[in-house]
Amino acid sequence: MYKIAICDDDKNYREKIEKVIETEGILPKSEIRFYEYESGKELLKNADILHDLVFMDMRMPGLDGNKSVLKLREYNRAAILVFCSGYFEPTSDSINIGQPFRYIMKDLHDRSLKREIPAILSKVKLQCGDSSVTVTSAGRVIRIYTEDILYICLAKRGCSIYVARQGEIDEMHCKESLGDLYERLAGRGFEYAHNSYIVNLAKVEGLEKNVALLQMGIQLNVSRSRKGQFADALIMFLGERNGMV
Repeated sequence: MYKIAICDDDKNYREKIEKVIETEGILPKSEIRFYEYESGKELLKNADILHDLVFMDMRMPGLDGNKSVLKLREYNRAAILVFCSGYFEPTSDSINIGQPFRYIMKDLHDRSLKREIPAILSKVKLQCGDSSVTVTSAGRVIRIYTEDILYICLAKRGCSIYVARQGEIDEMHCKESLGDLYERLAGRGFEYAHNSYIVNLAKVEGLEKNVALLQMGIQLNVSRSRKGQFADALIMFLGERNGMV
C-alpha cells in the first residue's frame, strides 16, 4: 500500500492532487491510500504512519510548511517530499534537511502539478518496494533505505545500524534482533560476515584474507566460520548486479 499524505489547507487543491495521481495510472488505485491534513500540526500528530509521499503546502496557518518539514524529518527521513506553493519560499534548512524531491508551483490550470506527477510517482514506485526496512528506534517507528545501510551489528537490547548519509556515518540503535533483520533483508544483498554482524554487499569494495573492506574506509573482520558463505554470497551478488548470472 502506497501511503500518500497531502498537507494543504485548501481542500480543493488536495482533491486536485488526488485526482491527478489517480488519473496518471502509474500507481494502482487499489494500492493507494490518501491521508488529508489541513495543517502541519495535524500531519505531525500522525507521523507514526510513515507516509511514503508527502505533499507539503508552504503557506498554512499555525505551523507552516518550512517548520513542519523540519519536524517531519525527525520521524520520517525516508518519505519522498514535494513542496507546493504559489511562491518560491523554502528556507535553507527546509531544503538541506527536508530534502524535497520536487517543488510544485500552484498555477491556474495546474500545469506544474500535471507535469511533475509522473516523475514523482515513478520515484515512489521505485523506492517504496523492497528498498527500505522499518525498525523501532527510541520509541519511534522509522523507515531506513537499505541502500544507505553499511552494516548492522549486535548491540545491547537490539542492534546498531550504521548508515551512510551525506558523506558521514550515523549509528542508529533499534530494538529488533539481528536474526529478525537478516530475515527481513533476505534476498536484498545482506549477508553474515560474523555471527555479530551482517553486511550490505553493495557497500563491499574488497575482501582481503579475513577482512571485508567497505565504503567509507570501514574494515570488518570476517570470521572463519562465515568466510566461505560470505565470499560465495559476495560473488553471486556482484555477478547478478553486473548481469553475469
